[in-house]
Amino acid sequence: MAGSPTTYAADTEWAGFVENATYVRDGVGLSKFRNTGQAEFSKSIESESWDNIVVNGTLRATYDGVYDLNDDEFGKDATQPYLGSNWHGQDLSTALLTAGTPFPCENNPTLCNNLDGYMDQDEDEAKFPEFNDELDFIRELYISADRQLDSGTIFNVTLGKQQVVWGKTDLFRVLDVINPVDYSRHNIYDELEDIRIPQWMVTAEWRMGPTKVFDDSNFSLVWNFDKFRPSNLGTCGQSYRILDAGCFFTSSTLGVPIIHDVEEPDWDLGNTQFGAKWEGVYGDVTFSLNALHYRQQLPSLHFRANTAFDPTAPLSPTNAPFLSDGVFDIKFPKINLVGGAIDYYSMDMDAVWRLETVYTQGEELPRDTNGHKETDMLRYVVGFDKNMVIPSLGTGSAFLLSTQLFGEHILDHEADMPNEEDNWIGTLLFKGWYMNNRLSPQIIIAHDVAAEATVVAPSISWTPDNHWMINLGLNVKTGGDQEFPWSATALAGQPGINVTEPLSRFTNGPIGVANQEDEIQLTVRYSF
Repeated sequence: MAGSPTTYAADTEWAGFVENATYVRDGVGLSKFRNTGQAEFSKSIESESWDNIVVNGTLRATYDGVYDLNDDEFGKDATQPYLGSNWHGQDLSTALLTAGTPFPCENNPTLCNNLDGYMDQDEDEAKFPEFNDELDFIRELYISADRQLDSGTIFNVTLGKQQVVWGKTDLFRVLDVINPVDYSRHNIYDELEDIRIPQWMVTAEWRMGPTKVFDDSNFSLVWNFDKFRPSNLGTCGQSYRILDAGCFFTSSTLGVPIIHDVEEPDWDLGNTQFGAKWEGVYGDVTFSLNALHYRQQLPSLHFRANTAFDPTAPLSPTNAPFLSDGVFDIKFPKINLVGGAIDYYSMDMDAVWRLETVYTQGEELPRDTNGHKETDMLRYVVGFDKNMVIPSLGTGSAFLLSTQLFGEHILDHEADMPNEEDNWIGTLLFKGWYMNNRLSPQIIIAHDVAAEATVVAPSISWTPDNHWMINLGLNVKTGGDQEFPWSATALAGQPGINVTEPLSRFTNGPIGVANQEDEIQLTVRYSF
């Protein structure tokens, strides 16, 4: 038809890699034999009415052979002598709670039904994690386009399955909470871009450019219209399960399952998530102001009280403080977040200072009483990044020094909450380059103050050409010694005693609970 817009499709550009990651854990043997193939494509489309139209996609397929090669330690038959045997010794709490059931959908139909839709993977889904009902082999698939406005500014829209990244932190997140995370891939240690769970979203961005005040500015909206998905903490029987939560959720006490039901919200318009961000540049300062309405991606435990409980009668499944078909329900409450970020480049120091902070309402944190407590939260991170040349280390290339201090404050803290009212985690990255930047040693250190837990991860990466990359590393942890009183251990009216299960997993954090996961790690990648 005359006057209709004309579009032209350019050739598709492809890139990708194949990779093997082989990890060996002290005292356990093989803990990962992950084989990954990833392909990324980009196709430009020319149009008379829109500019820079691009279709981007990322496809990923993984097979982790550890469940075939070390099935005594991991998989559907990998039972434990007691709950938490992979990170602590026995005490009264481990006598009150049974060991977790590995891959409950392979071993216990009741537990599988109770966990339906959440942490109910079978062994094949652990071996091939991208091939599931959510089609996770499609890591990303979205179209992006620009429109020139009469004002001279630019309007951009991006629609599809994607990652929307707020903030610039590593290991831990402050602003970067739009996408949930798959911690079963390698706890907190894989790059966030590899473990974020992409969601179907649309973003709209108004790129205003320079103004009378700011050197650059833009305003964006994001609407996550996908069905809610929580973060994947790892199912009992998997080689990585953050906080060992997956095994706790598949344990029982007095013959009663710990989890009765998982209340994941159904899809409807009221359950979608949305946010806004305004960012700009003013001299040497880059800033953003952020707001987000979303759901908590970590589970909240809601105690199911038995109102007919008689404390003077003998304990039994029918006479216990909890109902006889399950102790807790899992819920994912709605959260409102406001926050912001500031990056400042100091010319005198030739370094960048970073600050991110968020305030949330509606979060539910673990607590002995009733399983949870709703509280407002304040989180922040201060970061410092500097490139420096150190001739004494034998290279003219610059080294990168990057440090971060994460802080957390619980505004409505109670004494029976295992998380400290205030806690801090510090991280340090020191990375160098040799041999025309083909040999790169680095060390990462993280320390959790309240948990008294530390991880040290040195590694060295060699890229002999533009295709091959070989990385050899260690991951060594200390900690996991903190205990916390549990009311179920109370005797004769006395308060509960300090034990390991179930609450101290939160006190020890992801570093401390992984204290027996020291590993040597070899990764070989071929890029094309």
